[in-house]
Amino acid sequence: MGKQKKVSYIRKPFAKKSFFSLGLALGALVLGVLGISSAAITAGQAQLNVAAVCFCSMLISIFSLFYGVSSFFEKEKKYILSKIGIGISAVLIIFWTVLLIIGIRG
Repeated sequence: MGKQKKVSYIRKPFAKKSFFSLGLALGALVLGVLGISSAAITAGQAQLNVAAVCFCSMLISIFSLFYGVSSFFEKEKKYILSKIGIGISAVLIIFWTVLLIIGIRG
């Protein structure tokens, strides 16, 4: 006979900081979509407030990434929300960094 798997019936709660990470990542995503769509509607002639919204999206993504990584230090928790938040934040940070480099080199 093969080995039987041990099943834990204790439900692990989500890491507390993972909620912050996912919430901030979704907020940054919404701000990013608003900023990019506003710039597209004005055919690239966006006002300064659109740049501010996009910059806030990048800053919020950085904080989301920080909370996501720090949530892994909570013991015996579920980390799926942190992983989703980190994924969204990492993509946004890369996206904004590439756009910033393209804009500077323009």
